[in-house]
Amino acid sequence: MADGSTDQRYLLDEPGTWRRVFRLRVCPDGAQTLGAVVVCIVVVVMTSLAARNGDVTRVEASVLRWFNGWPDAFEPIMWFVQQAGVVFAPIIVGAIVAIVARRWTLVIPFVLVLPLKLLLEKGIVKTIIERQRPYVSYGRDINVRGGVFEGLSFPSGHTTTAFATSVLLVALIPRRWRPLPIVWAVLVGVARMYMGEHNLYDVVAGAALGTMFGTVLWFAVLSNDHVGGPVEAEPMNQRRAS
Repeated sequence: MADGSTDQRYLLDEPGTWRRVFRLRVCPDGAQTLGAVVVCIVVVVMTSLAARNGDVTRVEASVLRWFNGWPDAFEPIMWFVQQAGVVFAPIIVGAIVAIVARRWTLVIPFVLVLPLKLLLEKGIVKTIIERQRPYVSYGRDINVRGGVFEGLSFPSGHTTTAFATSVLLVALIPRRWRPLPIVWAVLVGVARMYMGEHNLYDVVAGAALGTMFGTVLWFAVLSNDHVGGPVEAEPMNQRRAS
């Protein structure tokens, strides 16, 4: 840098790196947060309208057949991938982040994912859109790996949890690592279709809900200095100018 100041790269061989990894670097402003929420709501509404009768559209059927038809050899991998979407995954991830960063308040937004999920996903959306699992809504020729699952399918709870967790991680990790949690969240949705537990719109709606949860918590909780520390990243216009 021109001013001679140290350009921290957050490399693993630097002293104390792990404590610096999980720090708030970027934060959306109110307009960005509202925009993300609106887009996510639109996606949820559109997929809800498509799934409202409990039927599976042709597009969904094609996508489901393709992913569900992958070889059985992928099952152990897909089973492991989808664990990022289990109900307590955000709490576990948040606890690890707080321990590594030595800042216990960083666990707060991760913990708050659970009540948001229970309130909006299970308490509202699933009570309005009553679509069954692919074994019922698509047909019994679906390859259900791990057993036949009954109950409501829309939206995908695993995908909701995975995306909420990944968005929060994006706020706290260096730029070079940010694609990793997002890719993992996408793979959770793929895994749910591969396992025969969700249709495409179930996964898309879950991704939108999770993104909305994560973005709101990012803005409302992580942006407070007493929780995440000061934002370390420069504004984009200043970054380009330097």
